[in-house]
Amino acid sequence: MIKVNPKVQRIIDWRESFITLPDNHFFELIRMYLGEIHSPFNKQKLVEELGSFLRKEENRQTIVNLLSESDILILAAVYYIPNATSEKLAAFFDSTIKFARLYERLLNLEERLLIYRHGDSNTRKTLISLNPMLEDEILPLLSKKILLPLPVLESRSEEKPSILTPEKLAAFVNYVCNNPGLCRADGSLKKRDCEKLEEIFGSGADRLFQHIFTAFVNLSLVKESLNGYETDRARLRAFADLDERLQYAYLSVAGAGRFSRTSLMCQAKLLLETANSLPATGFTRTCVLRTAFLIFEKDPSSFSSAERSFGAGRFSSILARAQEEEGGSGESANSVLQNPAAVIDRLCDSACLFGILEEYGKDENGESIFVKGSLLFKKNPAGEKTGDGAFPKVLNIDAAFNVTVFPGLPLKELLPLMQIMDLKQFDTAAVFEITRKSIMRAFDSGLNEKQILETVERFCPYALPENLRVSIEDWSNSYSSASLYKGYVLKVDEKSTVLVQNNPSIAPKISKTIAPGAFLLNINSDEEALTLIKESGLDFIGNIQTPKNELLGPAFPVFEVNRSAGSALLGGGTAQLRSGAMDSDAGEEGERYGVITTDQERKAHFDMLRGLLDKMAITPEQREGLLLRINRKIILTPQQLNADSVKLEQIEANGMDYQGKVHVAESAIAQNMMLELEYDDQNIPEGIQVVVGTPVSLEKNSLDTAVHLVVEPEHEERAFSLGRARNVKRIRGSVLK
Repeated sequence: MIKVNPKVQRIIDWRESFITLPDNHFFELIRMYLGEIHSPFNKQKLVEELGSFLRKEENRQTIVNLLSESDILILAAVYYIPNATSEKLAAFFDSTIKFARLYERLLNLEERLLIYRHGDSNTRKTLISLNPMLEDEILPLLSKKILLPLPVLESRSEEKPSILTPEKLAAFVNYVCNNPGLCRADGSLKKRDCEKLEEIFGSGADRLFQHIFTAFVNLSLVKESLNGYETDRARLRAFADLDERLQYAYLSVAGAGRFSRTSLMCQAKLLLETANSLPATGFTRTCVLRTAFLIFEKDPSSFSSAERSFGAGRFSSILARAQEEEGGSGESANSVLQNPAAVIDRLCDSACLFGILEEYGKDENGESIFVKGSLLFKKNPAGEKTGDGAFPKVLNIDAAFNVTVFPGLPLKELLPLMQIMDLKQFDTAAVFEITRKSIMRAFDSGLNEKQILETVERFCPYALPENLRVSIEDWSNSYSSASLYKGYVLKVDEKSTVLVQNNPSIAPKISKTIAPGAFLLNINSDEEALTLIKESGLDFIGNIQTPKNELLGPAFPVFEVNRSAGSALLGGGTAQLRSGAMDSDAGEEGERYGVITTDQERKAHFDMLRGLLDKMAITPEQREGLLLRINRKIILTPQQLNADSVKLEQIEANGMDYQGKVHVAESAIAQNMMLELEYDDQNIPEGIQVVVGTPVSLEKNSLDTAVHLVVEPEHEERAFSLGRARNVKRIRGSVLK
């Protein structure tokens, strides 16, 4: 097999794509550059002539000289976004360039032969690429710094962010345990609890903990109970096993909504990778969003396999079970990350709350500048161990059982302590107290006297106060004097006790021997209990006995019916030819990229062509057509000022020209072209709404005509009035088709 040079192959692909254009589009472009076409003609030969036109040094240089800043910006996006499509470009420029404007720029760049479209056999999408015939001139002008310019700091942020810490997170877990009714039915914290949290943690705590509590609910770390909300200790332990960075990333994502496990992981991974990619000078919010987009597009498969790369299997499996049990469907990773920039836009504020990002200040345009958060600078976010491999002794206990907890422990080590004491105040160090109530709660969680003492002693630098030991022993004796159990109890007589204890099916399920012949079983449903009895082979065990239930109150609740109507990745360097590296991150001083001519130099070119046009003896229609080509930077040489190459037809109608609007729409349908509709709209800053789409049909009545458009970039069919449109313009849909 003959090995073809990659650039030669791209030129062959460009020629083939050009030949396969619709005839009206193909011949219009040929007329623009080569003049009137005479029969007989051959498409292959015409493309070769166009290639010869582009190979002329003066033509190539003129094309490059006419590039503006916006041209360079879009060309850089086409080059650096892998497999660029109109949808990707629209998402990338979503916050800076309206789709109608972007589409017009893409169409113009295609007319100027700077970009071309071609199909992808794998995805069946229409890709947009740079014209390989002009690569040598274009690529040295492109740099990722054009897409991600460094900001100019205008003012520093005076507000010092309140960063989440393991101690603060553990203290809030303790608060939830002691205040199960802290939440309203809509999921918001009650006013009383907001005030209490601000009293304990300081001003602004309610906003932080509202986000954390919402995340806890969506991660199934807390669940509803009879008295309000209670923590799920098993899931909390699994969550605490994660790296601290992952914990806070998950909280950032889950605070914005309930997602599937895969989607949660994809968004958390994208957030951390985006934050880690920010340069020391930071990026504006726009550049942060673009960074996220480029990171995702660089390797989308790494996000679909995020579960393996994160190594969070235990927590992942717990999340999966929780969502299956509680019906949390969420969104798929693909649907959520169709626009990675929108994901990060939604997560920016919460990421600042948790120390993943930090708002550093404002630029000259008043846009926020974000830098990497303090969390990502920690050498060991999980907590620093001492030289002997143990965690530091951070507890200080006084005679009144007040416990001061200093920083230094990870969440995993703090959670057992939270079962033993109650929160009093939180500042640089957190202050708790050990009470009879808190120790009883520890007993309820399954800890015994010995385990409680060992947990506290582990992080206390000196011997525990003797009165604390005596009190815990006394509370233990009191607790063990009576027990209330919930579950399935098997009661047998003295003769059958040995049979039950030695039965291979029942013995593993015995959780506790409550009394002689009374066993608390570790089973969760009637079906499991009946299956266990059947498998045991002990036929003297009958069916499940339950207490008699009496219906209290009405069978159904009574209510009134309302009858009224009812969101340093990239570095710098210029682009490289595709035969070499994809890009360069050298970032050398004085590197040359971007626009190479001034506005005055480009104006001189236009003035020269317009002067020649004024001297031509042609019809007004031909003059208008050639002037439009000059303004669109299509005419490069005086030889292209050929009046015979202008095809006279109505492509635009406005104002009161109702029949003209209908005619333009009908011709667009007949020629499979697109329409651009303009409407007055005082609800938007520009005052004009622009709609771009492919017309599929017209619906006429006695008062108006509605055109049904497949609107871009949503690809949704909608109907629009032609009569109310201020302007109707037929445009080629080549970039999108």
